[in-house]
Amino acid sequence: MAFVIEQRLEDAQHEYDREADVLYVSFGPPRPCVTLAVEDWLAIQITPSAEQLCGLTIIGFKRIFSRIRPDLIENLPERVAKLRTARLLVQYSDGTDTLTFRFEEEQPAYYERFGDNIYLERSLVGREIIGFKITRYTEQGQQAMGMLLSSMIEALFAAPGTAPSPADALTRAFLEHLDIPRLLSLAA
Repeated sequence: MAFVIEQRLEDAQHEYDREADVLYVSFGPPRPCVTLAVEDWLAIQITPSAEQLCGLTIIGFKRIFSRIRPDLIENLPERVAKLRTARLLVQYSDGTDTLTFRFEEEQPAYYERFGDNIYLERSLVGREIIGFKITRYTEQGQQAMGMLLSSMIEALFAAPGTAPSPADALTRAFLEHLDIPRLLSLAA
């Protein structure tokens, strides 16, 4: 079953509950959705047909991000404004059994191996991560998604002074666009 999901996030809004330390981000007007718990601190809301992301909830937002990206807390309104310009593209091809995720407009890029069947897509100009590709998705997609998520969580909570790795770059790219929940929900 091949598919292509494309979503722009120009209607992104946020609400932060300081007392409970919970960040709510919505991607448009209220509509029927299903909430998926990705981690004990992260929940995402998607439409039942999994064609659109409705929002996400981060429990312990300040506690988590004060250690790893304090600028996200300090500049939250600006970060959400930047998110409104983001574009998400997820596509799966039956012919190649490949899942591709991109959160930038298509541009000249190259692929860097991240794992056995995981490739980071980097722009030729600036070498920024603009997406990734998972090959042999039917057979190994779940393990690959698990590896990506675990690598990113390890990078988030790495001790200060730890040598940078491709997981750090991938984590930074996702935090820049706040797109990790979408990928996980769509691939589940």
